Amino acid sequence: MFTDPGQIPIYWGFRVGDPEGWRRRYCLMCNLFKPERCHHCSSCEKCILNMDHHCPWVNNCIGFNNRKYFLLLLTYVFMMSYFYWLSIACDTYFDLNWLIDYFKGFRSASHFEWWNVIWRILGILLFLLIFGLSLVITKFSSFHFWLLFENKTTIENLEKKKMPFHSEWDLGSAKNFY
Repeated sequence: MFTDPGQIPIYWGFRVGDPEGWRRRYCLMCNLFKPERCHHCSSCEKCILNMDHHCPWVNNCIGFNNRKYFLLLLTYVFMMSYFYWLSIACDTYFDLNWLIDYFKGFRSASHFEWWNVIWRILGILLFLLIFGLSLVITKFSSFHFWLLFENKTTIENLEKKKMPFHSEWDLGSAKNFY
């Protein structure tokens, strides 16, 4: 959360006689030339090197300097969600069996038995909630690790989806028809 995601180096930009200078991008907000994979974050109000996304959970951009820590956070949350889910699975199984026996009439009903029923139902609902969250965290973590292995950012992945489909006829010139 407190790690700087990475900013543009101070003296980065045009050099005299640079033949590739016309390809450089310019940030109108920061008044700086931007390297590749650098984007301006409207929340942080600065340009971020290798910007992946602005994460509301850590209230910071995920960039060049802190992507490792973001992936570690995802790994720890993934492991802890499944650890918690597995640790309450056995209790949930016994609670479910207890409730089935109670509603079938095999258990005797006492004056404070309804508190026990409510707590067991809440335990089962908590188990289902943690199971659902674990599945969502699994999908989210696998997506970000796939991006890591593909050497992409979330922004690049979204830009790729916006590009129109090109067939071999679209990419070629009129020579395909003559």
